[in-house]
Amino acid sequence: MSDYKTPKDKLISSEAASELNACFKAKQIEGFGAKNDSNFSCSSWYSLEDLEGYINYVKQEALKQKITVDGIRFYFGVYPESTTDKSKAGQNTMFLCPTKAYSSEEKFGEDNGSDNSEDVTTIPALNYGSTGNPPKNDYGE
Repeated sequence: MSDYKTPKDKLISSEAASELNACFKAKQIEGFGAKNDSNFSCSSWYSLEDLEGYINYVKQEALKQKITVDGIRFYFGVYPESTTDKSKAGQNTMFLCPTKAYSSEEKFGEDNGSDNSEDVTTIPALNYGSTGNPPKNDYGE
């Protein structure tokens, strides 16, 4: 197994994760109403094999396209009513999109002192993880 640098300053406790999940659910209910809470998944699960495979795919595609990928952005989405899988219509989802770095000077003609990342839309995003509908997949369950 390769030795990866763990970003220890970005790890959070189980208690902090539980609080984030509870706040997310409360915000969903506040915005959309308790009667709709069964439509809002509160997690998305991907196997390690799928995640590693996607990361490797992104790296290969980036090499082909001569792009330097610097990360992956996670997006929240909702399946449209017109989706072919009607069981997913109106359900939350999470999808992953590779990003590349750009300098603000390059993009905007001036340097604001920080580099940023933008989506790479020429490499397909990853979706179709297994979503957890409340309360079945609350954090820690």
